[in-house]
Amino acid sequence: MATQSSGGARNQKGMSGGEGTAKATVNDQISQAVQSTANLIHLMQQSSPSQAQLKKLPKNLLAKTLTIQNTGQVLEQMPRVISSLDAHMEIGLQRLFPLASLLSWIKISIDFWNC
Repeated sequence: MATQSSGGARNQKGMSGGEGTAKATVNDQISQAVQSTANLIHLMQQSSPSQAQLKKLPKNLLAKTLTIQNTGQVLEQMPRVISSLDAHMEIGLQRLFPLASLLSWIKISIDFWNC
């Protein structure tokens, strides 16, 4: 659920109010379109001679509704996931740099003593 901050510019997901509303509207419209299509196919099943093939369609179509909604949620979360992964990679590289310097120093020392 989106809640407006005191400034009213962003909701909890970090989207502007209009952007969140637009995504919710699109999600609802997709769900309604899938449901309407499933209902239409159900009506076609009752009047079609090839009922065996049509009987498979509504179950498959309705099963995809949840997948569509989940895909939308994943896409909304993706920028935060990428940002978090980038931050972890940056920390890892910062920790690796002193180790690389130490390894270079050891290699130089070994080369010096082997001369």
